[in-house]
Amino acid sequence: MIDRKAIRGTFKWGQQVWPATAIGAAEFRRTQAKRAKWLAEVAEVWLRWCRKDEPGMVVQTSGTTGTPKRMEHSRAAVLASVEDTLKHWDLGAGTRALLALPTSFVAGQAMIVRSLVGAWELEIIEPSSAPSWNGEKDFVALTPHQAQGWIAQGSGTTVKLLLGGGPVSKSLLGMLLDSKRVEDIWESYGLSETLTHVAARKLQTIDDLQSPFQPLPGVTIETNEEGCAVIHAPSRNVTLETRDCIEELPTGGFLWLGRADDIINSGGVLVHPAEVERAFETFMPAWVSDWAAFGKADDTLGEAVVLRLTGTVPEDVDAKMILEEWREMLKAMLGPAKTPRTLEWGELPRTDRGKLRRRLLS
Repeated sequence: MIDRKAIRGTFKWGQQVWPATAIGAAEFRRTQAKRAKWLAEVAEVWLRWCRKDEPGMVVQTSGTTGTPKRMEHSRAAVLASVEDTLKHWDLGAGTRALLALPTSFVAGQAMIVRSLVGAWELEIIEPSSAPSWNGEKDFVALTPHQAQGWIAQGSGTTVKLLLGGGPVSKSLLGMLLDSKRVEDIWESYGLSETLTHVAARKLQTIDDLQSPFQPLPGVTIETNEEGCAVIHAPSRNVTLETRDCIEELPTGGFLWLGRADDIINSGGVLVHPAEVERAFETFMPAWVSDWAAFGKADDTLGEAVVLRLTGTVPEDVDAKMILEEWREMLKAMLGPAKTPRTLEWGELPRTDRGKLRRRLLS
């Protein structure tokens, strides 16, 4: 077994390389931090870990379900999360990795600490919606929004791609599988409160989007009376009741259904927006670029299900007529109670990371 304490990784930005040590971090901060805020944030996370500061990690939540919150995690908890990742994906010393995530959030900070602990060769690029790099990496973590931009506009390949921060769509997975630019695609489930992923699933075919997430070793996930996930990760000092609705499967693992806070009560029928969105995606044309379901106040139902779509309608397609056709198709799949009362064209509010701000729709 390789003694990671006896070796050091490297951090690369542009054409410059620094040793993954406290001295390297200090030099990186001295020479690069003034160039841009995101570089200063990288330096701070890097230095914090090398100085053995407590807390080991300070992050903010994404703010998609409310006001962003500041969170602190101990070094022991951070290290437990990092070790889970290194072991589960067999990421040893010398792993060629990429940091494309913002380090103000937990996933970006975790990539830095993984690199330091695992003695990786980490390349740093500016966070963007269309990341790009040269050559092949062994391990890259992106949001689905970033992955869409990478495939459409970016360059570079990777052996393992870890997607997190939002659900993976059928269209995105199809693009990734067809691209031949990634060997293994994984989708993760986790939160800022759990120090990134606590469960994952491998996506080898489109059908795998219906496969269950499997908790990482040492993690147990069950449901409470509301059907929401309760996460136990003792090594990370985490016991957390979430607002994520899941379905536990008798064969093991679970299916993610959606956020409890997003459930639409339409005439007494509880509708998960994600269920409507997944149904639409099964027949959605490629020219629809974004879509989301939400509840809208209704005098009769309390809340009516609405599906909003974004896209460039072809000249030979009647924009109003096609919505009626799609509504009938959804009715056949979902039943009349869960079928959107309205399908409409319009913009969808998303964060810089591509997460839907569903509350702004209702």
